[in-house]
Amino acid sequence: MRQTRPVRAHTPTAKVRGRALHRRALLAALLAAAGCTAPERLDRQVHEALTETATTLPGLTTNTLADAVGRREPAPAAEPELALDLDAALRLATRHSRDLQGQREQLYLSGLNLLSQDRAFGVELASTVSYVFEAGSDTDEQTSYNADLSAKRKLPTGANLSISASTGLDTTTDPDAEESDSHSSSVGVRLDQPLLAGAGYESTHDSLIQARRSLLYALRGFALQRQDFALGILQRFQALLTRQTVLRNIEGNVEQSVFLRRRSEALFKVNRAPAIDVLRAQQQELRAKNQLAVAQSDFEIDTARFLIELGLRPDTHIAIKGRVPSMTPVPFEQDACIRLALRNRLDLATARDRHEDRKRAVRIARRGMLPHLDAFGRLTLSGEDTPNFSEQSLDSDSYSAGLTLQVPLDRRDERDALRKANINLNASARALEQKQYTVRIEVRESFSRLKALANTVRIESRTMQIAERRARNAIQRFKIGELSNRDVVEAENELLDARNAHARALAEYELQRLRLLKNIGLLDITPDGTFLEPPAAAKAAAGE
Repeated sequence: MRQTRPVRAHTPTAKVRGRALHRRALLAALLAAAGCTAPERLDRQVHEALTETATTLPGLTTNTLADAVGRREPAPAAEPELALDLDAALRLATRHSRDLQGQREQLYLSGLNLLSQDRAFGVELASTVSYVFEAGSDTDEQTSYNADLSAKRKLPTGANLSISASTGLDTTTDPDAEESDSHSSSVGVRLDQPLLAGAGYESTHDSLIQARRSLLYALRGFALQRQDFALGILQRFQALLTRQTVLRNIEGNVEQSVFLRRRSEALFKVNRAPAIDVLRAQQQELRAKNQLAVAQSDFEIDTARFLIELGLRPDTHIAIKGRVPSMTPVPFEQDACIRLALRNRLDLATARDRHEDRKRAVRIARRGMLPHLDAFGRLTLSGEDTPNFSEQSLDSDSYSAGLTLQVPLDRRDERDALRKANINLNASARALEQKQYTVRIEVRESFSRLKALANTVRIESRTMQIAERRARNAIQRFKIGELSNRDVVEAENELLDARNAHARALAEYELQRLRLLKNIGLLDITPDGTFLEPPAAAKAAAGE
């Protein structure tokens, strides 16, 4: 008859309590290690990656980096009226623009990708903790505690280095409540080194190299996006400012039309003007007022759209300040501009670097055509089972080393990869050549347009002066009865057109001047979003 095993109830010994505390501490450590990195720490790591990359990038200023790590601020509360000049608009757009924040986030994602690749090629730690309890009616109780720790890393030579350590505790409890412990531990090291195919830093770390270069390209792209963004804000602000100037000119034209209509009606009453003059003056007044109503509506709609682009509420009340800038001459010639562009353009530098990426891909593909010859070595230290952990000694070792040679009979995939790499290399060479020619044409076009606009500004300025003298003369002669109001209406309309054309020409000239500076790599944007034209670079350009 099988005996029933008695149920034991005993007070835990100090050894048992110590093992329980050890397990709790170990579990807490593992949970802490498995936790996610705090967002603040992650942001700091991304910012450090951006800073480290920016220091290796010629032509990238600290202004771009300062804006790259910025964040969009909430739109300010509604104010009775917000005075808005160009610098204020640029600062508001930098702090509140939704589009600019999207560009920052894309740059941040590139930084995250680099961090991921850095971790993939760093020391990869792994640990395993296990607890197993076994018992049965005819067997002793078996309790096993095991902990394994491993570390792996890809070396710059292409080798895989791995180190592992393990320790275990087996506790056996017999029916008489007698416990016996057995400790065991081991340490192992293994190195696998490719000698032909797969050897070298480029072959094994290509994804890390490309992630670093991709972040470099993203920083350059962000710098150019900031410039385009600021130029876009400038263009729309000047369009608003020009429209406001046109609106004021139309308001003045309405006032003049009202005066002309009243004057014509007064002269008609004393038989000094025909009825046709009164009708013409009334028609001119109605036309001017309708033009004013349309201009006011367009101005309000354009203002609301501009506020949305700045990241503000479209119902914010603003007062557009400032005036159309005067014409600033460019102090250098076309040939100097082309040389500066070929040296400073960030997009051209990216095209050159992408061509280098294609060369690296060809080298990796050629190395992949080689046979797979690998060397390996392994060393393991272990100890015999002991009742106490402190009595263990790793005095038993075993090691092995050797070579493996693999010669695939089917090399079609490697052949195709090499062919693709060569095709991509040729394509990047053509793209680089085309980009160089495009840069030259863009600079020549910008320079030519700037010269043409400078001439247009001078012509429009002269035309406006003539129109002002003609309008003053027409009004004076109308007052003394030498001219009809038809001549006054024509003179006023031509003066309005001349003023509007002059304002538009000045705005277009300033925008084109800044675009030329961007095309030759001399334009920078401050952290608050305003334009910065380096005087040293401008002097250097003028002296070339």
